[in-house]
Amino acid sequence: MPRWREIVQVDAFARVPFTGNSAAVLLDTAGLDPVVMQRLAREMNVSETAFVLPSSQADLQLRWFTPTVEVPLCGHATVAACHALAERGHLVIPGQYTIETASGILAVELQASETSACKVWLDIPVPEFEPLDLQIVALAAALGLDEADIRSDVPPTRGGEYGYIGCHNLANLLAIKPNMNDVRFLCQSHQLTALTLYCLEGLDAESAVHVRFFGPVIGIDEDPVTGSAQGPLGALLVGVGLIAQADGSNVVQYRAEQGDAMGRPGRVEVAVEFDQDAQVMSSRIGGEALTILRGHVLA
Repeated sequence: MPRWREIVQVDAFARVPFTGNSAAVLLDTAGLDPVVMQRLAREMNVSETAFVLPSSQADLQLRWFTPTVEVPLCGHATVAACHALAERGHLVIPGQYTIETASGILAVELQASETSACKVWLDIPVPEFEPLDLQIVALAAALGLDEADIRSDVPPTRGGEYGYIGCHNLANLLAIKPNMNDVRFLCQSHQLTALTLYCLEGLDAESAVHVRFFGPVIGIDEDPVTGSAQGPLGALLVGVGLIAQADGSNVVQYRAEQGDAMGRPGRVEVAVEFDQDAQVMSSRIGGEALTILRGHVLA
């Protein structure tokens, strides 16, 4: 029988309400069928809804659903879930935790913050990168870009289920209005779930990268802030030398932007660690969040 369960809505990678990426977090999932999880995610109608579950392998388990499908990894909803759990004292700050997910066991670190319940750092798995065999003419037409706007020094790249496409001009990246049917066709024909566009320029002086993410295949025409794409993108950019360390250390850290074109600006810290042979070892994303809605849902 359905019963009332505690749920919150959290803006992740944000310090101001109604910015960043909003995620719903269901804190009471006991006995909840995955079919109902999907229905609830459709009802909440945000990019992802996170479900907090017990785990025998880690400190907790998370499952994430878009309004249409379950996804193996979601960065912003993980930040949102950890924020919600920390607010209730279920996670201690500072602290290090492990999370069981469909992408494996992920490491999370919670740090104290003066502006939020905590700052969340999440390790993101780094995929193998390979050239993405896309026709530039078709890609540019689908995205609403000129062919000359697409970088050729780092050609379109596949990383896991995402395609990464570099753009030269931030103003053009912000102005595009992709044809979602064409984007969906390109993704499906190349076994991708989304296209991640990036530019090595920011609206803020302290930002190194601006990103837009289009995933109509998974029910998200555009995502405001995408942690699961930002982490691998950092590994890609550091790996090819487009972003380098400034102090001689083996960690590159920078700030990335996303969501401004949607009126939901979000800011993500990205930290990429590499070894003495300049091989990327790990990538993690960091950000803060704030709860904007508390209540109960019948499920």
